Amino acid sequence: MEGSLVIEGQLRPVRVLQIGAGNFLRAFADWMIQKGNASGVLDHGVVVFKVTSSPSVVSAEPFRVVLDGVRDGEPFTEITEVDVIQEAVDAYADWERCLAVMRGPDLRLVVSNTTEAGIVYDQGDDPRATPPETFPAKMAALLFERWRHYGGDPERGLLFLPCELTENNGQVLRSAVLRHASALDPAFASWVGTACRFYDTIVDRIVPGRDGSDIRGESYALWAVEGDTVLREEFPLDRAGLPFAFVPDIGVFREKKVRILNGSHTALAAVGPLLGCTTVSGAVRHPIAGEYLRRLLDTEVLPTLPADAPAFAAATVERFGNPALEHRLADIALNALSKWHTRNLPVVLDRWEAGETAPLTVFALACLLLGQEGEFGDGYPVRDSSEPSFLAGHPRLAAEVAGHMRAIREAGPVAALEKVIR
Repeated sequence: MEGSLVIEGQLRPVRVLQIGAGNFLRAFADWMIQKGNASGVLDHGVVVFKVTSSPSVVSAEPFRVVLDGVRDGEPFTEITEVDVIQEAVDAYADWERCLAVMRGPDLRLVVSNTTEAGIVYDQGDDPRATPPETFPAKMAALLFERWRHYGGDPERGLLFLPCELTENNGQVLRSAVLRHASALDPAFASWVGTACRFYDTIVDRIVPGRDGSDIRGESYALWAVEGDTVLREEFPLDRAGLPFAFVPDIGVFREKKVRILNGSHTALAAVGPLLGCTTVSGAVRHPIAGEYLRRLLDTEVLPTLPADAPAFAAATVERFGNPALEHRLADIALNALSKWHTRNLPVVLDRWEAGETAPLTVFALACLLLGQEGEFGDGYPVRDSSEPSFLAGHPRLAAEVAGHMRAIREAGPVAALEKVIR
């Protein structure tokens, strides 16, 4: 069953700066902004900044978001034409244009998705560079331009909605930006701290990637924000009936979603390829990978969460199994070690504190480390050049990971995994 095709054609004032040009923000934030514009609660155009030095090209061309779901037991597809992106700028090719965008009089919001590895403070990064290397330093440099241009006008601060899965993402980003701002000018840092607002958020929608020119995803979505009256007036997506929720405590949403959905993704991306699985839905249907996922959730993840978590876990497994979503494990494996640290390590630590173990979660880390060393060949999708420095602070984890790595080397990954499951 086909849904309606939504088309918008007019240029709108640029009120949103989007940091990150990936499929997720396009099928999530841009899709919501498109819907908000169509309903009349918003009049927001978007400028996208590509902030990585990769050779990929970022586009401002309209695109279609194709969402697959189930309604009343029947599959349905909703197609939306999204044209909210007014301009796309490569920060490494045209930093001057990025600075010009920051001087825009209508700009009010910043939405970002730079992965968990993106919101980091690097003392060696220079916010005076053109551009700086890290996301927080780039943001400090861009805000510095806005502050100077408007003479420190407190009404020209921006509202930040980071979509990274970092815990307390808004406050972590605020802290990193402020540290760079202090190095530029104390008065500027004071302006950032008072005129700009950084909101903690949690986002949820599975977006496997592109199908030709279309971006495919699931119909389910949630954008939860610890908001205030300022954000409610600037970004009232909830008034359009969209899954945008203002909540008093984002931690309740975040912990459940990150541990169940994102943590399971990371574990499957580590283990699934060793069993010949290439997609999440394929892994769910695989007899061993599927059992691994369910036992991981039932015996290690859910015991660390509130009593309502099993219902969310069951719905998540059902979402994973959606055959219309070709969510490649290779895509999830990007920055896999930093993701495991954020998504999976808290489960291990909570289990240990309760006097229990978490071998299935630790096994996934062992697979990632062996994959990083190239022991599974070029086809293993782990892609993370970072070092697992967090192991140094957890000697028990290091010992358990080493044990799993030995077992995998001696018995092979499949036999080692079957032994851990049973």
